[in-house]
Amino acid sequence: MSNFSFLRPEASPQEIFGHLHDSGPSILRTFESAMRGPSELSPGERELIAVFISSINRCRYCYLSHAEVARAYGEADDLIEAALSGVISQFPKKLQVIFSLAKKVTLNAHSISRNDIESFVVGGWKEQTALDVIFVVSCFSLINCLVSAAGIEPLSHQGNVEAGQFLAQNGYYQERQ
Repeated sequence: MSNFSFLRPEASPQEIFGHLHDSGPSILRTFESAMRGPSELSPGERELIAVFISSINRCRYCYLSHAEVARAYGEADDLIEAALSGVISQFPKKLQVIFSLAKKVTLNAHSISRNDIESFVVGGWKEQTALDVIFVVSCFSLINCLVSAAGIEPLSHQGNVEAGQFLAQNGYYQERQ
């Protein structure tokens, strides 16, 4: 149940955006860029990062729904389970580099150093991709805070599947007609 009287008991993050004055559409466009814009990371890999970060931040709504978005993008169940578990060693070696950086940004962004970025590159990724990871983590840290503090409850399993398919097909931002 929502913590705000102006949100429905079964409110969604989109309803929160509607109450953020003019910021809602900008946030959604930013998410669209972070999650579907040009990157060495596939949209599915970025969704795995979203699941992982949301799990660390204990945002049940987000980690359950974005697990289904990752699934809709064709990500394997074992990778989705690894993201939900928050255990980096469960990922293949090359992805461990991604999730190690994502976790450090989530828990200790102030401690990121040039050495972290260089290690990321040595791990087989482009430097720009490190910034892409940081961008995804930043977006999901924002939404995790908004959703959790607003008291937004998770969707049903079927609701998550439908939302996951919708986001994978239509993206985060749709122009209003």
